[in-house]
Amino acid sequence: MRRGIVIGFIVCYLLVLGFGIFSHALGYKSTDHVGMYYLIWDMYCGWSGYEYRQHLVAQGVSGQQYELTPAPWGEFVPFGSTVRHNYDGSAVFTGTLASHILDHTEHEEIAHVWLIEEAWSKKYNLPDEVYEARYEEPKQKRSYYRTRLALAPNGKLLERYLDWTGYQNFLAITDNPRLVRDMASQPFMTNDGMISPTIRQTSHQQPGRRD
Repeated sequence: MRRGIVIGFIVCYLLVLGFGIFSHALGYKSTDHVGMYYLIWDMYCGWSGYEYRQHLVAQGVSGQQYELTPAPWGEFVPFGSTVRHNYDGSAVFTGTLASHILDHTEHEEIAHVWLIEEAWSKKYNLPDEVYEARYEEPKQKRSYYRTRLALAPNGKLLERYLDWTGYQNFLAITDNPRLVRDMASQPFMTNDGMISPTIRQTSHQQPGRRD
């Protein structure tokens, strides 16, 4: 009896582990449930030297802009001071969030919706006394703003752009002539799963800077 329980446990463990590897490798249902966090293999790959915040902005047909986040009925803050929508770093649910807010608020006809990403160095999160002990320059937070998504009023994705870290990687690659030649001579897979013949077809936008 005990031996059967042990064998059953080992088999179940291997099956779950195998499904996790399959899901991570092919992107199959890897974000469908919070429990997948314990199965896929990228649990600690998202650490970055930058802090990120997401801002949803809608523009009406008159040109008037509306800030959709924070939502008018308040935000859910699961940990610390960061609201929930900032935890969607891959912007998977942004369209659903935008359409939900627009459906439950009064406004003119909406023409466009954008997701704006704000990024700044995490060193600016240090307490003043710690920062001053480690850095000589004054503590003046500098944020970088990038357009991440362009959406239709119903939340449908129109365009997707690189995030701040991805854009820095893009610049590093395109600064290397050998890598540019290699990528121009063979296709590669984009973030959207499409085959692109050259890196020049990757959507990107020059970052804005706000002090």
